[in-house]
Amino acid sequence: MLLQSADESAEADKDEVRAGQGDIVNRSWYDQHKKASLECVITAAGIAAAVTATTLASLLPGTIIIISACASMPDLVATTWEVQSGAAIKGSNTNAKRVTIPLEIRAGITAAAAT
Repeated sequence: MLLQSADESAEADKDEVRAGQGDIVNRSWYDQHKKASLECVITAAGIAAAVTATTLASLLPGTIIIISACASMPDLVATTWEVQSGAAIKGSNTNAKRVTIPLEIRAGITAAAAT
């Protein structure tokens, strides 16, 4: 698998307290987490093998994946990225397929939920 592009963002939820006239006087941040979107190309011995090897079977929502190394974005290295809804394969039968993987990482999620 060859990483083609990656995006990462810091996210959180918030509560706001307003004064009587409506001005925000306090803000509370919680559930801080990161989101990422990876776009990869599946590699194999040739285009036919790569097309055959491209599948979403291991990228279902809730799957925990490990990113053990990423020279271009070291902040992505972690052991508890959770695949989100929306993983997709794009391409044709004449070129390498691109797999887009939406991910989130949250401090409280350390393993896939039991089913």
